[in-house]
Amino acid sequence: MSLSYIDIAIIFAYVVGVLILGFYFSNKASKNLSYYFLGGNKLPWYYLGLSNASGMFDISGTMWTVGILFVYGPFMKYLTP
Repeated sequence: MSLSYIDIAIIFAYVVGVLILGFYFSNKASKNLSYYFLGGNKLPWYYLGLSNASGMFDISGTMWTVGILFVYGPFMKYLTP
């Protein structure tokens, strides 16, 4: 597989953009603890709710539940004597 110049440019632009945003928010958060934990008390409430909810969407808990149901079955407690 070979990448064209446009693919390499897109990857490069993405990496540079992430680095710039990282340095920007790192400098902003390093002002004091209020900026670090609360965004300087200038964030709307729904941003804080979205940031909290974004950590809740993972696959590990779902895969654990599906795996247990696959191995033991959903009604195992009713089938054992």
